[in-house]
Amino acid sequence: MRQLFANAPVTWGVWGPHSLPAGRTPRDILNALLSAGYAGVELGALGFFGKDATETGATLSEFGLASAGAYVPLRPLHGPEVMERDLANLRAVCTVLASFPETGPVILAEETEDAIKRHVKRGARHPELNLTDEQWQFFIAGMTEGVRVASEYGIPISYHPHTGTHIEQPHEVDRFLEGCDIALTLDTGHAAAGGDDPIDLLRRWGDRVNHVHLKDVSMAPVEKASADGTVFGMADASVALGEGDLDLDGFMRALAERDYRGWIVVEQDRRPDGGHDHAEVDREQHRNLEWVRARSGWLSKPTQD
Repeated sequence: MRQLFANAPVTWGVWGPHSLPAGRTPRDILNALLSAGYAGVELGALGFFGKDATETGATLSEFGLASAGAYVPLRPLHGPEVMERDLANLRAVCTVLASFPETGPVILAEETEDAIKRHVKRGARHPELNLTDEQWQFFIAGMTEGVRVASEYGIPISYHPHTGTHIEQPHEVDRFLEGCDIALTLDTGHAAAGGDDPIDLLRRWGDRVNHVHLKDVSMAPVEKASADGTVFGMADASVALGEGDLDLDGFMRALAERDYRGWIVVEQDRRPDGGHDHAEVDREQHRNLEWVRARSGWLSKPTQD
């Protein structure tokens, strides 16, 4: 049975279509994933693996990799003109995803907000950053419109709670999911940095989880940014699997108990061209995949009825 393990360009510091250092190409990333044994890759920024759907599909096919989905931020609280531009980008991404015989989901999220990024894991502090009841209605309606647009393409859809957005803390995730029927991308790193417990999040909303981002993080940078009121980025805290502060062994056991069969996407966020050794990043992602495989025995068994 095929094991749906993938990685993502952000692991190599790719935040946009042109953020690789000199001498490094998207094909180098795909070759590293192929060599390590991954089954797929998230597509990253529109155009990164090809200028259009045909070229993107041909490139991934050349390396024997499947599409594990793509991340698309939306800004429903920034007015109709901004939202329409975001929906146009969503349509473009969905066109690419729909060109694959099978694909992981289009992963919706709110675009990050600078004010919120300065107050990660804020708890009850800074209530001025909380959404009002009216804003909650606009927000959920906007994301529901994103789902409506994406559903026209016949591809899976998911929502990604993310630090630096209005849906990062446990009560925010709960209120959002209670207010809609969108499936959930559970990102272990963003959950922990937002003040949640990934295992408890899986317990609360496991029936809605259709996509997993597997990160390990050191919580010290999270706590420091929270205490100092400085901008937090996931690249400040991401470490190799098993080397951080999260109970990822327990999380993998919890996935096994649920017989989760969707994509597991390894992410180890880095800043664009942050001076990291790309050859070592390649080797580290091989080790990350070995870590995941050693804890994924349930995926080799027949699907439960």
